This record gives sequence, C-alpha cells and structure tokens, in this order.
Amino acid sequence: MNCRTFVNGKIFTGENETAFTDSITVEDGKIVAIGEKGRGELIDLQGQTVLPGLIDNHTHPKYIADALHGAACTPPLVNSISEMQEALRHTPEYGQGPDVWIEGWGFDESKLAEHRSPTRDDLDQVSTTQPIFLYRSDCHSSVGNSRALELAGIDEHTPDPAGGKIEKDASGRPTGFMREVAASQLLIRAKSALSYENDVANLVKSSSHYLENGLVAIGEMMGRLHPYATLSLYQDAYKQGFKPKSAIYYVADEVAGPLEIEKSDRLRVAGLKVFMDGSISGETALMKDAFPSGKKGVALTSEDRLREIIAYARENKLQVAVHAMGDAAIQRVIDVCQDLDPWLEGQPSVRIEHASLLSDSMLKELKGAKIGPAVSTQPIFFFAEEDSYRQFLSADQLKMAYRIKSLDKENILFSLSSDAPCTPWAEPDSPFYGIYAAVTRHTAAGGFINEDEGIPVVQAILAYTRDAAKMGGFVNNGTLTPGKDADFVILERDIFSQKAEDLAKVKPASTWIGGEKVWSQEKK
Repeated sequence: MNCRTFVNGKIFTGENETAFTDSITVEDGKIVAIGEKGRGELIDLQGQTVLPGLIDNHTHPKYIADALHGAACTPPLVNSISEMQEALRHTPEYGQGPDVWIEGWGFDESKLAEHRSPTRDDLDQVSTTQPIFLYRSDCHSSVGNSRALELAGIDEHTPDPAGGKIEKDASGRPTGFMREVAASQLLIRAKSALSYENDVANLVKSSSHYLENGLVAIGEMMGRLHPYATLSLYQDAYKQGFKPKSAIYYVADEVAGPLEIEKSDRLRVAGLKVFMDGSISGETALMKDAFPSGKKGVALTSEDRLREIIAYARENKLQVAVHAMGDAAIQRVIDVCQDLDPWLEGQPSVRIEHASLLSDSMLKELKGAKIGPAVSTQPIFFFAEEDSYRQFLSADQLKMAYRIKSLDKENILFSLSSDAPCTPWAEPDSPFYGIYAAVTRHTAAGGFINEDEGIPVVQAILAYTRDAAKMGGFVNNGTLTPGKDADFVILERDIFSQKAEDLAKVKPASTWIGGEKVWSQEKK
C-alpha cells in the first residue's frame, strides 16, 4: 500500500469557498483523509498552496497538439501578415519536404496591420511546395496555401460544403480562406489523412503542455469520425504516455449510426457537439438584433435538427454540448430544451458552450429551465478580443457579454474553460489568464469589459475545479476530499493572496495525478 501525507500546506479542498486544510493523506492514488498528520511518507509542502487538479471542459487537444509545433500568429508575437510569414518560416517543419505541413494558428484580421485575412498568395510566399494550414483565432475558419488546396482537391469548381464557404475572388479562384468549420474540415481531412502516427505522436507530446498549466482533465470538443475516429487517436496516445483524463465530444453531424463509446475513468466518449452559429469576431454569431454592420450572423443548425440530436443523445446517454455565441442562437437552444426532462444523472444533460451574450430575460429562462442547462464560458475571449467586441457589437449588445457574475447570482452551473487555441492569445489555455479575466474583467488591450460582472478569485477557481468536474462528468475529480483521485496542483505562489493584477502571473510548481508527481517546474 502506497501511503503519503502532504503536510504544512495551504490546501484548498474545493468543497466550497472556505474549504481549506493543512494536510491530505493519499493511498493508492486516492484521497483517504484530510487534516491528519503522520501517516505514511511525509511530504512537507512548506506553506505552498495546493488546488484540486484544474479541468478545461472545452478545449481542442488535437488542434493544440498541432499548434505546439506550429506558429503562434497572435498578439503580442505577430501583428502583421509579414510577421506571420516570418513566423511560419521559423517552424520546425519549414523546409522538411513536400509532404510535411507547415501550420499556424490564432490570427485575427482586425488585429493585423493590413486589416485583412491572409490569402493563399500570402502563404505561397512562404512555400509553394509544402502545404500550409493557418487557423483563424476562432478555429472556425482557416487559410490554406495553393499546395494545401491542391491536396484537398479544392479548385474553382469545388462546391461549398453545407454550413461553410470556400471564399473565391471575382474570377472564381479560391482565395484560400475557408469560412466556418465545414469548409475548414476540407483542409483538415487532407492534413490528417497523411499521417495518423504523427497525430498520435503530437498528442502524446502535448501532454506536458496541459500538466504545466495544472490541467489534469480536458474536454475534447471536436471529436471526429473521419478520416479516423478521435477515440482511436486517444486510445493510442494513452498507450504512449498521454496523461490527462479526457472526455470526447463528437461533432454531431458526423454521427449517423451506432457510435463506439468508451466510458472508463481516464477516457470517455461523453457527448455530442452541436454548432448553432459562428463567432462574434467573425460577425457570424447569430444575433437577435443585427451587428452594427447590418449582418445578423449564420444559423448552422435548425431547431428541428437540434431535437433530432437530442433524441439520439437521450437514447445513448450522451451529453449535448451546444456552441452558441449570439443571443439568437442561445435563445434557440433555450426554446428547444427548457421544458425537456434531463436524461443524465450527476451532470447536466445539455450545456451551452460560450453563451457569450445573455440578456436578463435569458438568464431567468436558463434558471427556470426544467432540463437544468449549464454554461461553459471563456473569459479569455473578451480578454484577448476587446477590439473585436467593441468593433462588432453595439453598446447594448456589449453589455450582455460574458455575464459570469450574473450566472452565479442565478445559481446556474457554469465552468470556465479556454476553447484553446481558438482565441488570439499566445497562452490561450492558461487557466490563470482565464481566472484573471473572470476576476478583473481587464483585457490585454488595457480596457475593461463589463467590470460589474467580475467574480471573486475563489469562485473562479471553483469554476475550474468543482463545477468543471460536475459539468464534464469527471466524477473522481473536482475536490480534494476522501474518495476522490489525488489529482492536484501545487502553485509557485499563493493565488488567494495575490493582487488582482498579478493573478495571470501565477504558475504551477508541480502537477500530481494519482498522488504521483507527473510534472514539475524544476524538470521543465
């Protein structure tokens, strides 16, 4: 029996806002006692702060795995197309041969000096022999160079996929810009089809990225069945050393029949992902009132189709996670779901991803909904994209943005998450930037978005631990209490005593899974 007691710490057990102890005892990977002294091997924490292992309920690990060896085309690193081209030239893949893809992520045309999206011609200046794939900040749209378009079979005759658009110039020639997820998938499938083994290796390498951010569990929000099943990717990655627990959500429109479902503690097929609309920064979020530009966004899933997906999820005991950013898209989810009976125990049957714009009346409807919907929201968006939000939203629309304190006031279950790498920031999935933004409402540009919606530090931590576990079905995580897995993070500094402006500077000193140290700063 392997027994350890961690003593002399400031340990936040996460049961509630005041739940602290100075010691925890771990046996065989589980918490067996809190507040006891002297059992088994003693590990002196020397006053360090300990949190339950952090959970990112909404992220894109496959994209992160690709991005880690690609170019971060985000502020403050990249601010123009020429800087983007230079960043792509400095990736390890540059010059490696015609079958090796060069990748980048995170650009937002509103933040580039040219105030436009890059094109295939811009990327062709980096290489015409190697394919190049570049994700926009929202991870809905993307750009490919001429070689990437060729490998995907895209030319002037290629029709737009349902729910997406292949942008073309006046002559009908594709510009390389692939608008929305369905169009981007044409490039992604061409890229992924080349090397399954490389995708597995990249995912394994990304494990340390999560651990150094204190993340012990993640929600994969873009599960795919083509060109291979995401479940297979994770199964093989675990065999080669991938560490964080994972919950896979398959894109609903790829699921037409029986689905292979794994339900182990470490790896689960947890649900279906539905896209109701696009993004605010792309002016494709579905709006009740038009954007100031006159656009009203795009509707990607009808109410009838959402009902069909819910019926499949109910039959197969899967959670439904619905991407909805615009208030009209969120309202459609509420209208379809609010009077339904829940079908899952211990976690919400339906969760709304982002819920970026919420009116008072919508908050009341969410609170009163029979199905008990939850919200997974991302303060990193307004932190990194203040300029876009102010440019694309009216003053009244902006007042509805990321109403986190209001969610808490209405007792609506919510978690904080990242949607990484789908935002223009070089550290998109740092929980500590998420906590900083949720608490201070401060932005990278130096402004504030709805200061009165800020929440206390401890509530932000609960939204990355206890409440994230409830929402994502990580039943053995979320708190450091007897019976839970001994998954925790030891911090370099006490997050509870930091000035608000220093919260983003907090870093893990070490991350532990099952009572074993799996990452530490000194080994980095």
